[in-house]
Amino acid sequence: PDYRVTCGGVEIGAGWININQTTGKPYTSLTLAHPDLGPRAYKVNLGRAPDQDDDSVFALIWNPEA
Repeated sequence: PDYRVTCGGVEIGAGWININQTTGKPYTSLTLAHPDLGPRAYKVNLGRAPDQDDDSVFALIWNPEA
């Protein structure tokens, strides 16, 4: 992975830099998994938070699978 995701010093996931096949722009995909999050892993993308003026504020974009 390109990144490790931690919370309170505990690793809860990892992130990878990918390239959008349509736009050619890079984005980061994350996989989050920890017993406190439940029995499954969550796959999310990291993107700009809406309505934010601060370029350092991001949001987790989750598309739940059916």
